Amino acid sequence: MAAKGDKKSVDFHQVLLSAAQSMVRLKHPERLLKMITRFIDAKVKLSHTSFLILDEKKNHFLFIDSKGSRRFPVSLLKVDMDYPLVEWFQVLKRKMRIKEDYLYLPQLEKWSHNGRYRYTSQTNPETFEKIKKAMSDFKAELVVPGYYKKSLIGLLLLGKKTNDCRFTPSEISFFQILTQDCSMAVKNAQYYQDLISQNQELETRLHEIEKLRQKEQETYYQIMRSLAQQVHAKDPYTFGHINQVERLGMMVAKEMKLDLSGRQKDILSAGLILHDVGKIGIPDSVLKKPDRLTPDEWEIMKTHVEKGVKILEPLTDFKEVAEIVRSHHERYDGTGYPRGLKGDQIPIEARIVSVVDAFHAIVSTRCYDAGRPIEDAFQELERCAGSQFDPKVVEAFVTAMKRDMKKRGVGVWIEEDQGHS
Repeated sequence: MAAKGDKKSVDFHQVLLSAAQSMVRLKHPERLLKMITRFIDAKVKLSHTSFLILDEKKNHFLFIDSKGSRRFPVSLLKVDMDYPLVEWFQVLKRKMRIKEDYLYLPQLEKWSHNGRYRYTSQTNPETFEKIKKAMSDFKAELVVPGYYKKSLIGLLLLGKKTNDCRFTPSEISFFQILTQDCSMAVKNAQYYQDLISQNQELETRLHEIEKLRQKEQETYYQIMRSLAQQVHAKDPYTFGHINQVERLGMMVAKEMKLDLSGRQKDILSAGLILHDVGKIGIPDSVLKKPDRLTPDEWEIMKTHVEKGVKILEPLTDFKEVAEIVRSHHERYDGTGYPRGLKGDQIPIEARIVSVVDAFHAIVSTRCYDAGRPIEDAFQELERCAGSQFDPKVVEAFVTAMKRDMKKRGVGVWIEEDQGHS
């Protein structure tokens, strides 16, 4: 009979151990704790089975489940940190150097009558009476702790066996393993949930930061646009230049069938509007000079390219715009500035800016130069195609412009746009 009993105990041990091992895969181990509570109640036939788990945020223990004929309403009960059962496993047992890491009522009776334990500096005769009362209050014959490192995480409370048999050492050992596994599962799940919460909070904060950053970028972009307008407002003859350049540049891009969806359109638009923003750093004596610039003054004027790039550095979302600004005075044959880029080395947006900017400069009236007819501008662009300008951009520009002029009337577009600028 003993052999059969041992075999049955071993089988029971393996079944529960398998269930305990599955804890690590659960995001909500409370469900498994309830399942194990019910399994113990069904298989071991106890008067009562309960799980207590530490709620760290509230600093007390909560009942996960309670089963058996002597179960109690778990939702109404909690155990504080100074409760005798908690204090025993958290403090007293260690100080008294008791090796058994559980409380078993028959064993507790022996301890309470053992002078070695009754009158130590850590306990008094009332200590064991408080513990026995606490076990009686929770109808527990056996209490098994579960730890994470040195912190008490869970308590398994087991009532008497309905057949009045005592718990065997192998059963107690198994319940110790089980409770320890349960406690580890709960702790791991808490870490997992905390990690998810921290990640969600981090994502929320990053999203908020990104929204603020985008708002700052938009605000800075508007400031840059305003600066670009101020640059050209200094010269009443070229006021409205950036609006014209933007419209013409978009027209050319459509003619070339470039991708103007979403971000690409924004990049081209910004490049067309901000290509001369660096002129805000050029002295008025040079920028507004009514005569032709001297070689030294021209060198100063050329610095507006890098000044513009510097101004645009905070626009991290539009690094391509800074590249357009840096490249819009490069020439198709490689003789431009500041880097001497050639052909397709020059961003297509910068090649478009170069053509429309030159066209508008040719037809616009300045203090030192009267604006020339549109046909003359076409001829100049075509003459410089392949040297200063990309031939394909020139061809697209002239085609789009002639179509636009036919639609609106020759010469009318300049007068209308300037009048509204």
